[in-house]
Amino acid sequence: MAFLRLISRGLRLAQFITAAVVLGLTSYFMHELHQPRVGPFACLFYSVVIAAISVCLSLVWAISANTSLTQIGSDFVSTGAWFAVFAVLQDYFDDGSKCGSTWAWNNLDVTNNYCGQWNTAKAFAFLAAMFFLASFIVCLLAWDGARQRASTAEGVPARRSISNRV
Repeated sequence: MAFLRLISRGLRLAQFITAAVVLGLTSYFMHELHQPRVGPFACLFYSVVIAAISVCLSLVWAISANTSLTQIGSDFVSTGAWFAVFAVLQDYFDDGSKCGSTWAWNNLDVTNNYCGQWNTAKAFAFLAAMFFLASFIVCLLAWDGARQRASTAEGVPARRSISNRV
């Protein structure tokens, strides 16, 4: 159980970092949107909202001592939201950014690298989705283990857990 708690804390830290990176980059893109009319506003607004909510949730869930169904549900919903962020960032990259295809890395520049920054936002959005998915699985295993321990402590025969159903 302590091992799962340690993994959960590490995943929450990774969620915080990836959400903060996406929040910073998409906020910068929204700032640039007011200058020369670059990019879609709705896509960036959705990305900023999901990143801000994820930053808050990762901090709140990192502080909590035990796993609850609320945590599991929020991780599941956040996973879907982050995959949607990745999808809308990818869709604009393919359709309207004029950066070439996803695999065209020949326009890399050290300064003022719009395409590279957009690729970074996409990559960190995908990483955030993966970290929330991993956290969902870890929290589900921790919750199942706690439920199994509680039933055996009361003298009731333990039900087969998720990991023992094979």
